[in-house]
Amino acid sequence: MIQALLASGIVFGLLKFFERDKDRGLDGFTSITFVLVPALLIFLLTIGAGIAGISQQFLIVLVALYFMIPMLMLRLQFELSWKQSAQYGLLVLLVVIAIDILFYIMLSAIAA
Repeated sequence: MIQALLASGIVFGLLKFFERDKDRGLDGFTSITFVLVPALLIFLLTIGAGIAGISQQFLIVLVALYFMIPMLMLRLQFELSWKQSAQYGLLVLLVVIAIDILFYIMLSAIAA
């Protein structure tokens, strides 16, 4: 959860930076939604795969939810262009991956 909150804070800062002088309604709750909804879906699907006995190696494609959900929300809810929605979706994906990598490095350094 700390990772999700940190990632949503960074996404919020970047959205505010890129959306300065525009009032489209992108606020802190939106940036939390961009990160938290895919994280919860991945968590629930991982639990479901564990219960069903499915190998969790196949669940790596679920990381694409960090791109798809923000992109679709920005296009359908905030009516941004497909190009700009895809760019912001890619931004969310890259921020989440970078934060996860940093946390895994920190945890491995602590465990060593």
